[in-house]
Amino acid sequence: MTAHNQTDTDETESLLKQVQALESEVRGVVKAQLQLAGMETRRAGESFVRMVAFAVLAACLAFTAWAVLVTAAVIAVVNSSVISLTTALIIVAVAHLAAAFYIVRYIKRRSRDLLFAETSSSL
Repeated sequence: MTAHNQTDTDETESLLKQVQALESEVRGVVKAQLQLAGMETRRAGESFVRMVAFAVLAACLAFTAWAVLVTAAVIAVVNSSVISLTTALIIVAVAHLAAAFYIVRYIKRRSRDLLFAETSSSL
């Protein structure tokens, strides 16, 4: 074996060791990044579940407060002998149904924005 062949072999082995070291380092970095992404995903999921749970709780409390306020208003109107209890309850029910109808119409109009119409038409 000549000196030139020995040098080429040494350089090839050195290059191979560097490539193997680089591969090992890249694997370590990728593994660390994937572990970090996994932990952050779990944390985000847990936060989302907590947020939804507290939103449901807040909605229940708001609904209860609204029901108490409406009940107090009906009692006040009935006690002042302006209208009967039945009439007051019918007025409250109609007002609530009208508000619900308006909200449902608004939701239906806004649902068109979920279709990505411009993006779909450009494809």
